[in-house]
Amino acid sequence: MVIRRTLPRRARKGPSCLTWFLLAVIALLGLFIVRNVEDVRTVIIPEPTPEPTRSATSYAATAALYQRDGEYAEAIQAFTTAVQLDVTRVEFYIPLIELLVLTRRPEEAIEWADRAILLEPDNDRVWAALAAAQIAYGQRLSSSGYPTDATLAYASAEQAARRAIAINPQNATAWAYVTGALARPGPEHARRYLEAQEAADMAVTLEPNNPIAHRYRASILELQGYYTAAMDAYLAGISINPNLPELHIGLAYNYFATQNIPLAIRTFEDALAIDPDNADAYNGIGYMYFLIGEYPRAEEYLARGVELDPEMVRGHAQLGAAYFRNLNYDDAIERLEYATAKYRTPNAINAIYFNMLGLAYNYTDPGRCPEANAIFERVLEVVPDHPDALEGLRRCRAAVLDQ
Repeated sequence: MVIRRTLPRRARKGPSCLTWFLLAVIALLGLFIVRNVEDVRTVIIPEPTPEPTRSATSYAATAALYQRDGEYAEAIQAFTTAVQLDVTRVEFYIPLIELLVLTRRPEEAIEWADRAILLEPDNDRVWAALAAAQIAYGQRLSSSGYPTDATLAYASAEQAARRAIAINPQNATAWAYVTGALARPGPEHARRYLEAQEAADMAVTLEPNNPIAHRYRASILELQGYYTAAMDAYLAGISINPNLPELHIGLAYNYFATQNIPLAIRTFEDALAIDPDNADAYNGIGYMYFLIGEYPRAEEYLARGVELDPEMVRGHAQLGAAYFRNLNYDDAIERLEYATAKYRTPNAINAIYFNMLGLAYNYTDPGRCPEANAIFERVLEVVPDHPDALEGLRRCRAAVLDQ
């Protein structure tokens, strides 16, 4: 009998072969991931689903709703986005330009209008929009003391408006802008008033319900001294669109011209109810209070106007006059020096501010009488026998004798 004994297996030392195999696979996989991390991330982490992109038309529709509700900043932003999404749609440019003009940003309006003209040079509405922007720019330059540059802007406005009319003679707004470019105060512009009046009449005839046509017809009537007819035109424009502050401001100045200052003040307030940051309306109210002798209130409104539009020359002049009447000569000098430097030459209208500056020099320091006398003499050159200038010279002579 053979007895077979099976020896027991020795216990293995270290990992098994399967373990080594698995470790090798894991190592190779890790090396692959490190070398191809971007590809692996794309496979493992799926890209987020993009949000649906709004169309340019959708933004334009939203902008139109903002514009309807008087939310002009939001409307401008939405129209700008619409144009950026589709630069070929000229119909998005035009309301954007009009809103920039309405919110007193004419330089930007001109830039957008130039782009639109490159896209559609035969579009009469684009040329009319450019005319509106140039008129607003001319008004800005004129009120800031740059008459030569303003003249160039108004000439560009007339040219653009007439280009629109050449393309479409039925464009009433373009006819109105011809009037806006020509209706400027001063004897040097009076020779074209008849031409401006004819353009305004054509605009109203073509579109009786166009508030812009009524606005510029009112302006040329006002310049010719037909204040009652001008008020009727402004009121006609307001009845069509009561949300244009320029119509209320123009109406207010005509109430002033007919010596109805209380109604003028209330009408300026109507403009501020529409546009609470309208510097022209603050300036108008302040000047009304100045005229009726309420100098502290005048100072308050005029200061706000200058704060909103620091380059408005008449605002500085009238604020300086209010300071002068309130015996605040130091502040008056600061404002009047700015204004008279911009006016450059005294005339029958602005001579009051030159005289106040000379008197303020005399009141604060009699030693400045030589400067004051030079101002008074400049005034007398253009306005002989001006009583304030003569009084200033008399005071300075007395001061010299006292010394």
